[in-house]
Order: sequence, then structure tokens, then C-alpha cells
Amino acid sequence: MTNNVTRSQAEGLQFLSSYRSAFTTRVDGSTWPKNERTWLNAGRYFRGLLRPGSPNTITDIAEKMHIDQERLERFVRESPWEHERVEAELRERVPEAIQGHEAALIVDGMGIPKTGQDSVGVARQWCGVTGKLDNCQVTVNCTLARPGERQNADQLTWPLGMRLFLSEKWTDGDDADYESQQERERYAQRRKNTAVPADTEHQSKPELALELVEQAVSTEINHGCVVADRFFGEARSFRRKLRAISEPYVLEVSPTEFRTVPEDTDLIHPDAHPNRKHAAHPEDVTSETPAEVAETLGDDAWTEITWNEGTKESLSSEFYRTRVREVKRRDTGWVSDETGWLLLKNEKNDDEDEENRALRAWICWGVDEASLEELVSWAQLRWCVEQFHRDIKQNLGADEYQGRTWKGVHHHLAVVMLAHAFVVRRRLETGANHSDFSSFEDVIGQIVRESAIQGLMEDKGCDRDRAEELAEYMLQSYSPW
Repeated sequence: MTNNVTRSQAEGLQFLSSYRSAFTTRVDGSTWPKNERTWLNAGRYFRGLLRPGSPNTITDIAEKMHIDQERLERFVRESPWEHERVEAELRERVPEAIQGHEAALIVDGMGIPKTGQDSVGVARQWCGVTGKLDNCQVTVNCTLARPGERQNADQLTWPLGMRLFLSEKWTDGDDADYESQQERERYAQRRKNTAVPADTEHQSKPELALELVEQAVSTEINHGCVVADRFFGEARSFRRKLRAISEPYVLEVSPTEFRTVPEDTDLIHPDAHPNRKHAAHPEDVTSETPAEVAETLGDDAWTEITWNEGTKESLSSEFYRTRVREVKRRDTGWVSDETGWLLLKNEKNDDEDEENRALRAWICWGVDEASLEELVSWAQLRWCVEQFHRDIKQNLGADEYQGRTWKGVHHHLAVVMLAHAFVVRRRLETGANHSDFSSFEDVIGQIVRESAIQGLMEDKGCDRDRAEELAEYMLQSYSPW
């Protein structure tokens, strides 16, 4: 290491070195010829994502790193290193400061809009970025997040894994509804062109999420529960499988469709009635949706809780909880074995009247001893994954990979997750006693500034003072965050 190496470069190289085996050996322990070249290009790609300049396509990264573009393309598109190894290392190296009972595993989907039809996994599907059905790729992501003292300002998030979702047509699944034989053949050619592994079977988004959760749980990452939005929360099979592995959860559900009865309701069991196959609640007990539960509550039933003490203003809402059992079918009264807290949030904007309050609901399983404040903290923690998506897109180019292959997409996202983890490590150094951290944007801004100064010194022959002056001028017009 020379004296010209900046702090960011030195720390980046040191951080990345602990992941070296992920880029030089396979899961089974084998390696390949020229794995040292793979490792060299891993460092180039990693540093390129963190250098100033936008966007972060392979062309741009190659230009920023002054290396042959084809080398980087082969590293991402064809190199035999496995993204699963990188994710496994990330799970093994979660900082202690992000773990704990207050932390949660958050699963969510991330949309990446696309214009063409040939990139792997592209389909017309719901895209959170555009807020509508759109032509896009969708990944299912798992992160670990822990709230800070000031909630949004110093919360910490660590990436654990990403999976590209493939529709039935992309996997030739049993339920694939092709419009014609020609369409079936087009998708078969797309799978071939994008090198989708031949043994890839269709998995729903909740199934992908469960796989990521199971990997995190098997690594014994210390956390309180799993958190997810309504899409995952309303998947009964997802909740059932989480219970099967004894994984607590706080999952959002529909306030108008999710039905429950009080937990202490006397049930009619199948063994008491030969013609019954399912436990049910009595006919004189009426199941209720969260909205119907809320309608029966007086003002004094709600508790005002401040759930986000931001740097500009604090956010608070009214919350209520009650013990419930899920009802699987309204017409028959069939119930499931799912019992827990039903958490309600009464939202009201300043410009709305009392009749226009918005209600949100969560089913909370396996956290029976948690306080109301703890349930609220977990439920509100889900926004961290949205911030994570913004960070990796705006700052690290997660959505800017232009290749079309299965391996290429996962390789790109694996290095993006590594770059994000490095920034988080730098953030941890800015807080005293694991609190009051600098923001992600401030830290990556410092990394970009240091990189720009070093580049000017090396490429333009500027002295340090002049390089700092020019870097400040350059970065005034470059602000991806």
C-alpha cells in the first residue's frame, strides 16, 4: 500500500479482502483457472461502484477504473464465482451493532423497470418504482434492520440476499399460461439466451422470501422477528411456514379482508363432530376484520405512540392491539392455529377529518411477551427496506446493469450488496456507543469525495489542495443522493 492510497481505498481493500474466498472458490470448495484475475476484477468492480460519476453501467465503471470494458463484462457475465458465496459471507459477517432483539429481518420486492423483453425475468408485473403494472424485473430481497435512537436518522440496515423472481412462463412452470405454441418457443429461446439454469423451477415471491429467511435463521443472526408488507403478510402459506420453523413475525394484513375471532373463543373441534374436518368457531360468534374491530373502539382504547423521531419532526399515531385467532373461511367458520396480537394503526393526516382516517393492520405471531411499543417499532421498521432500495439504486447503480443473463444480474447485485455493506461499516465508525450515526448519504458522499480527489491527483497530476478544490466544484453538479 502506497502513501497515495486514500482512506476509502485502503478501507475498501481491507473490507473486500475478507470476502476474497467468495470470488476465488465455489460453494463445494473447488476453484478454477485464473481465479486471481477474477479476484482482481472483483476489486475493480467494487471500487468502480463507489467512485464518482453516474450512472453505474459496466461501460461507466470501466471508464472510471481505466480498464478494458470486456474484462469487466466477462467478470459479471461469465466468471464462475457464485453470488451465493458472497451472500453467505454477508450473513456470516453481520456487525453486532445491527443485531439484537430490536432488529428484524425484512423481506420485500424491488422493481427494476426495463424497456425491452429479452433481459432475464422481464415481464409485465407490478413495479413498485412506477406504482403500476409495468415491464420490469423484480427481485425479492432480505435485509436486517435495527432502529436507532432517532429511528430514521441512525437506523442500520445490512443486506443478506437477493433473488430474481421468474414468472411461470420464464420457468415453463406447470401453470404457465402461454397464448400460443409460438409464445412458448419464444420463452424457451429467452431462457437459453439468458442462461437460466436448466434446473430452475418456478418459485413464488413468498417462497423466495422464505428461502432467504431460512438462510438467515440458519446463520443464527440475532433478531426479533420477520417483517413484511401486505403482499407477503397476506400469503397464508408464508405465515404457516414461518410458524413451522418457529420464526416470529409482524406482518401487515388487509384491514378489510383478514378475519379473526378473539383468541379465547371456545372452538368446535373436529373430534367432537364426525362430519367436521376443521376446527371452527361457534355460529353465535361473528368473525371480524381489523376495520370492524376498529369501529367498535372508543377513543380511550387507542394509545398515542411516537414511532419516528426524525431530525426535522417526530411522527406519531394511535395504536391498539388485541389477542386474536385467524379465521380461514367466513362461511364455515373454519379457524387456523394462528394466534397472536392483532396490531392496529389509526393514521390521520393534518388535512383530513375524523371520518377519513386510514387504518393499517398487522398480525403478530411468536411475540406474545412483546410490549405495544415493541410491536409498533417492528411494524414501522419496514420502511428501512425502502430506504435500502433507494440507497443501492441512487448511489450504487443496482438498477443500472444492462446485461441480460441470469448470472450477470445476480453477480451485479452481489457486488452492489458488498458495496452497501462497506458503506454501512463506515457509518458504524461515525457513531459514539453505536448511536448518532452519520447518514448513508453523508458517508457515501465522503467516500465519493475522497475518490474524486485521489483520481484528480493520479490522472491530472494535481497537488492535494488543488485536487480538493476541483473535487468540490465537480461534486456540486453531481449529487445522486
